[in-house]
Parts: sequence; C-alpha cells; structure tokens
Amino acid sequence: MNKPEKPALSPEPDDMRLCRRQQFLYTALYENVRTVQLEAIEITRSQVSKRRPGTDDNVLAHRAHYNEKFRLWMLDYTAGVELDVLAPQLAGIVDAFVRWNDANVPFRIALKEEFAEHHKEYGGTTHLDVCAVDFENQIEYENALQLLSVAILLRDARSVKRIVKAMVFNRYADALYEQLIADFVSDPQEDMQAVLHDAPYSTLVEAYFEDDDAKAVTLVKDYLKNWYKHQDGARWYNAHLKIEDDLSFYYGYWAFEAGATCFLLGLDDSTIDHMVYPKDLAAYARKLQADGRWTTTKDAPLEMSATASTRLDRPDAGVCPK
Repeated sequence: MNKPEKPALSPEPDDMRLCRRQQFLYTALYENVRTVQLEAIEITRSQVSKRRPGTDDNVLAHRAHYNEKFRLWMLDYTAGVELDVLAPQLAGIVDAFVRWNDANVPFRIALKEEFAEHHKEYGGTTHLDVCAVDFENQIEYENALQLLSVAILLRDARSVKRIVKAMVFNRYADALYEQLIADFVSDPQEDMQAVLHDAPYSTLVEAYFEDDDAKAVTLVKDYLKNWYKHQDGARWYNAHLKIEDDLSFYYGYWAFEAGATCFLLGLDDSTIDHMVYPKDLAAYARKLQADGRWTTTKDAPLEMSATASTRLDRPDAGVCPK
C-alpha cells in the first residue's frame, strides 16, 4: 500500500516542534520569515530617516518601522524563544511605537497650517487631537491591544504607561482598552462597558463585570472561539494557508488581550487550551507577580529607552532554546 502524501501544512519534523508555541511554524519557515523581517526593519528604518517630518510619508514610515519590529517579536514568541530573552526587547518596540505617535503631532500641525485659509473661508478645522493609532480601524485597534497586553503580561509597567501616554487621545472611547489600563492610570474608567467594536470584544469586556470567576473564564473561552474570524483584513490573517517556498506573512496568531484579562482578573486559566491563547505568557506574568518582580516599574522614567537598538535586531536573537 502506498503511503498517503503528507498534508501541505505538515512539514518534516524538526527541533522546533519541541519549543514552538503554534504548530504552523517550522524551521525553514521561521528562518526565512525572520530574515525578511530583519531586512524590513532596516528598510523602514532607512525610510524614516529619508521622510521629511511633518508629512504623511514620515508618519507612515514610522508606522511601518514599528509594525515590522513588533512582527519580529511575535514571530520569535511563536517560535518558542524564552520569555526572559523576549521581555527586555519590548522597550525598543515601544520606542518605535512612541516615535510613530510623536510623528503624528507635527503632521497634524502641518495640516492645520496648510488648510488654514480653506477653513477660514469654508469653516471647520483640522483636529490636532487625532491619535496615530486609529481605534475606529479594528485592525489597528487589535494591534494596539496586542502591544499593550504583551507589556502588561511582561510586567513592563514603564512600557504600559508610555503606550497609554502615546495614545492619550484614544482615552474614554473603548471599554476594553480602559479595563486593560485601569491599574496604570490616575483616572480609571472601570464602569465603562461600551466598546468600539462589538464583535468579538464585548464578550471579553463582560468578563470584567462578572462576579463568578468560572463564568468569567467561560466568557474568555467564548471570546477565543470567535477572535480569529474577526481578524480578517490583518496582514497575517490565514497566512498559514499561504505558505509558498517556505515563506509567508505568518508571525503567529495571538489574542494577547485575553491573556492580559485573565492575569488582571486573577482567573484560573488551567482549562483554557485554545491555540491563540498565550498561556505561558500569562503564567509568566503570574510568576513575576508572585516573586514581586517587574521588567520595569511604574516609576521608571518615560523617555526613550537607552537601549533602543536591542538584541531584537540581532540575527541570533531568535535561536530556539534547547
């Protein structure tokens, strides 16, 4: 009897199966995608330096640079790189995120000056209180929640506060965001329940208002079941089905905000086994908390980190632990 052909998504077993956090990643795919990401980081870094401040092109270049750095971090997380290695790398990614948001300020000012005569004649104005991260765009909203949630789970309080400061104009608009940052701001909106994107996020918000922990865990499970289908439009959506020549836009599929929710609410996640749930990252947060440890604390200075060029940008940063 002839042996059946192996499915396209079942590559030859390799050492990565011992440490990868999702089954779709294998060594050749990881190495190739990682090489592409490192190249993309350098290209976007160069574009940032060439784009004139105060222009839309400059803002977009900063956005691309941040996105490429965060995608590399997620790829390494998916590959199984140890959390003690990944934790200090977040600061450089948040630096890029803050620079993107900072670049938006002179751009909005330039817009106001450019259209001053138009507004004078026809009325209206150019709003300066517009965040670079557009929460109305569900893909950008999810990306911001992912970054924030990773910072929470790494107990990187300084990065959390810097993210919140960068997105100050996105405050008071979305309940899930407000719940996630409640412990890090002086004016928490803990009673807020309205969400900008009902599906799937309202389900996760319900967990914050559930007194029964078992029911709260059920809500998290329901959220995880529905999370992926609502990410259609993201660059990485269905990337595991589009692998060609060991290349794809696959970095991992992670509902980090679900992990942050379980951690913040002190929920027992032992019965959660969904693929997109970052279970070991939530356990890492609980271990740090139990040990009284932080990656950085809330009172750490909020200026750019002294190590913006971190180990994240080195070719050997993604070695799978043995």
